[in-house]
Amino acid sequence: MQTNPQANSKLSFEDFKTEVLNDYKIAVSSRECSLLGRTEVLTGKAKFGIFGDGKEVPQLAWAKAFKNGDWRSGYYRDQTFMMAIGELTVEQFFAGLYGHADIDADPMSAGRQMGGHFATHSLNKDGTWKNLTAQKNSSADISPTAGQMPRLLGLAQASKIFRNVKGLEDRNDLSINGNEVAWGTIGNASTSEGLFWETINAAGVLQVPMVMSIWDDEYGISVHAKHQTTKENISEILNGFQRNEDEFGYEIIRVKGWNYGELMEVYQKAGKIAREEHVPVLIHVQELTQPQGHSTSGSHERYKSADRLQWERDHDCIAKMREWMISSEIATEETLSELDKDLKKQVRDGKKAAWEAFLAPQIQEQQEAITLLGNLADSSANKIFIEKIKIDLSADTEPNRGIIVGAA
Repeated sequence: MQTNPQANSKLSFEDFKTEVLNDYKIAVSSRECSLLGRTEVLTGKAKFGIFGDGKEVPQLAWAKAFKNGDWRSGYYRDQTFMMAIGELTVEQFFAGLYGHADIDADPMSAGRQMGGHFATHSLNKDGTWKNLTAQKNSSADISPTAGQMPRLLGLAQASKIFRNVKGLEDRNDLSINGNEVAWGTIGNASTSEGLFWETINAAGVLQVPMVMSIWDDEYGISVHAKHQTTKENISEILNGFQRNEDEFGYEIIRVKGWNYGELMEVYQKAGKIAREEHVPVLIHVQELTQPQGHSTSGSHERYKSADRLQWERDHDCIAKMREWMISSEIATEETLSELDKDLKKQVRDGKKAAWEAFLAPQIQEQQEAITLLGNLADSSANKIFIEKIKIDLSADTEPNRGIIVGAA
C-alpha cells in the first residue's frame, strides 16, 4: 500500500475518492501500528517505542510531493511517510520494533537501530551504486534531536552542485541536473537546538533545494512551547528569513496539520519551488497532536490538562480527515467503520506474522539447546539438575536468546 505520487488536478471525482480512501487506509494502518506498538512494548515484547501517531495526514501530503531521486533526512516520527512511499510495511515496522536481526525482515537496520529509525539502501549487495534517481531515498536516521539537520543541508547542496558544476552530467544515477529535493523533518521542540539554527541559516545563504517540515504539537516531551520557543511560534520568529522581491531567503508556509486539502496544496507548492527555483522552503505544520504522548517512557496524562487532552482528541488529524471525507461525500460513516475494522485486522495479522518470524530462529535454537541438555543429562552425575533446566526451558513458549544462553 502506498500513496499515488502523481497529483493530478484533472482527476474525476470517482478517481479522487479512490485516492483519498487509499490515503486514509495508509493513515489508519500507521495509527494502528503505533497503538499496537505501544502495547507490545508495555507487555515486554519490545524494549522501547516512539511512534508517529498524530502526524499521519501531513506525511501523506509530503509523500505525494516526494519524487524519485529525492532524499529524506528526518527523525523518528516519519513512519507514515515511509509507508506512503512504499518503503515500510506493517511486518517491517514490527520487525524493527522487536529488533529482528535479519535484513530481510528489517531492511532499515536488521534490528540494530531503535524502532522508528528509517533508511533506504544506496548500494547493491556487491557494493556498487544503485540508481538513486530511480528510487526514493532516505538517509539513515540518528537519535540525537536535530542531528538530521546538517546532513539535510549536505543533501540539498549536492543537488545544487549537480546543477551548477560542469562535468557531472553523466552521473545520472546520482542526480538529473540537480532536480532532486532534500526533505527534512523535525519536532517543534528540537528547533531550539543549535544545529537547527545553523542549518536554517546556511540553507538560506546557499539557496539550496531543501524543504523543512516542522511537526508542531506544542510539546517537547512534557515541556510546552511557552517554555522553550520565543512567542511559542517557530515560524513567527523566523519571519526575517522570508524572501522578498529584492532579497534571497526562504519561502515560509504555515498550515494546519489536520487539513488534508490544504496540506496537499502546500506540499505540492513547496516541492515545486525547491525543485525548480532552488529556494529553501520551511513548512510549519501546526495543530498536530500526540495521541499517546511522547513515547512509551511516560504518559502525557500526567502533564497535560483535561482541556488539552480533549482538544487533542477533537483535532486528531485522522478524525478530522474522516469528518471531511463524510461531509464531502467521499465515504459514509458505515463504509469507514467497516474499513477501520478490516485495517485493524490487517495490522494485527502483520504484527502476529512479524512476531512469529522473530521467534522462529529462537525456537529452533531452543530445541537444539533442549536436545543438547538431554544428551548431557544422560551422561552426567548432575542429571537431576540438568533435567530441571531442560524442563524449564521447554516450558517457555516465547524464548529469547538470553534465556537460551542462560540455560546452556
